[in-house]
Amino acid sequence: MASLPAASPSSSTPSTAVGRRAVRPVPPGAPPDLRRVGLFFAISLAVTTGLSLPIALGVLPAALLGLVVPLAQLSPLVAALIVRRRGEPWWRSLALSVPSWPLLLVAVLGGAAAFALVPFARVLIGVVAGVPLAADATSLSALLLAVPMVLVMQAIFAIGEEAGWRGWLHTQLAPLGFWGSSLLIGAMWALWHLPIVLALGLAPREAVGYLGTILAVAPLLGALREISGTAWAAVFGHGLLNSVRVAIEQNVLGPLDPGTAWLLDLTSWALWIGVAWLVLRVGASLAPGAPRGLVPPGSPVAGGAARPGPALPPRPRDA
Repeated sequence: MASLPAASPSSSTPSTAVGRRAVRPVPPGAPPDLRRVGLFFAISLAVTTGLSLPIALGVLPAALLGLVVPLAQLSPLVAALIVRRRGEPWWRSLALSVPSWPLLLVAVLGGAAAFALVPFARVLIGVVAGVPLAADATSLSALLLAVPMVLVMQAIFAIGEEAGWRGWLHTQLAPLGFWGSSLLIGAMWALWHLPIVLALGLAPREAVGYLGTILAVAPLLGALREISGTAWAAVFGHGLLNSVRVAIEQNVLGPLDPGTAWLLDLTSWALWIGVAWLVLRVGASLAPGAPRGLVPPGSPVAGGAARPGPALPPRPRDA
């Protein structure tokens, strides 16, 4: 789950090697299995709604969100286990195996750079726009001590989400191509967050900014999955989203007026999309055998046509 503001193929098909990863492809040109995809999303959304709605309606106290959110984060993993085909081990169908450690390292380095540079760029844009620096900013030493611990905690919590979104679902929607599948997953991911946004009682501007950031970040997490062939790269990226990004965005700039907040949100969304494209391209060039943005139709890695390849409003709560 993004930091909250204070957010398979037929078993009869033989395995195919793409780059250095053994995968079980869908038949070439086959559309996604919409029945399974719809059931996956319905289960995930139903669990999150059932957990969050009592808090949104005031039946349960908001203090229970600290328990509700980690439970909700398990719903994509549970849904994927329920709807997946049984032709391969569950950890492989959820992309929890590691086909190539070098490719995973490339994705980790790319994710670390991206999730630090975009928030810093947002801060610089804010300073240029006249936003004052935070008067009570946390000291650099305190941040350096806190971020690694928060990163580990948030990455652990993110396993349930990423095994579903960038694990099982990424493979299922591969025939749509990288950008089509990543943006669709991002839209579903944002809608899945909506019940918790309602439980938090966010103002409309904050809610739109938060959900828009989820949609904009989704292609970057998809690119990390694409390069590495494993959902673990997206798990690490998700942890960075909720730790490094939050630490930079919430501890440097002072209060934002609505107009400046929209400016920073819009520019950040564009930066997230641009960085996703850059990570995908650079990762492909640095990692032999990695997909180069788009690969032939039917590939469960990207599913696009063959082609030559070369955040959130400040709040103290995370999830």
